[in-house]
Amino acid sequence: MRELVIKDKVLCSGRKPLVCVSLIGHTNEQLMEHLDRIIQESERTSIDIVEFRGDFYDNLQKLEELENILLKVRELLSNKILLFTIRSPREGGEKVDYCSKSIEEINEFVIDKALADMVDIELFATNDNCSKSDVDLIALAKERNVKIIMSNHDFEKTPHKEEIVSRLVKMQQLGADVAKIAVMPNDEEDLITLLQATLEMLRNHNNTPVVTMSMGAKGALSRVAGEIFGSAFTFGAVGEVSAPGQIPVDKLNDMLDSMHYYCVEG
Repeated sequence: MRELVIKDKVLCSGRKPLVCVSLIGHTNEQLMEHLDRIIQESERTSIDIVEFRGDFYDNLQKLEELENILLKVRELLSNKILLFTIRSPREGGEKVDYCSKSIEEINEFVIDKALADMVDIELFATNDNCSKSDVDLIALAKERNVKIIMSNHDFEKTPHKEEIVSRLVKMQQLGADVAKIAVMPNDEEDLITLLQATLEMLRNHNNTPVVTMSMGAKGALSRVAGEIFGSAFTFGAVGEVSAPGQIPVDKLNDMLDSMHYYCVEG
């Protein structure tokens, strides 16, 4: 079972999931205000990873501004993992014009400068007119000691179990440090499909930590059952949610603790 250790925090499928919250703001002032709320909340409950959602940030295309704010956020977070994510519009992110600097170019900048501990890149990113392919970005990340989460999001449906497993395995084969997928359930059977795929990854393809979630109210169980089925971390919310079905982080931790105590330790 492969573990990934960052800042003394262990990401590992089959263990109690780490907790991630998204940091969201259009301006530096909004980001600092939200970050302050996250830090205050972390004094009361567990927060292991903070995801800087670049697609919300108005100065994303201004690389010097982006560098300055990431350095500031990283300094204030101290022992927490900083994850940098630009979620593309096709996978549920904010509608941003990437004509000046593409998502790949911005990710390359963040990786090359080692401005975050982890960077999210999408499995189905289009690389037309981009400076580097996903494989090149992963190679650069290994040089800079930045960990890569490769991700895929489907806000319309839940693919078949075999397709979910295939996508996650492909991420591993491309060299990602963590493989992540989020899908939308249309019924309870879709939730079961996601959980079955997660369990298959844990049992048969445990080369990297895997993160899975079924979104919305129907999929909320997947956000707290990671220790049983094999999802290495889960997303909670401090204020604004970044995806449907996220649970307030204090309630999420209570549920994770109960799941661990009653369903794992017995």
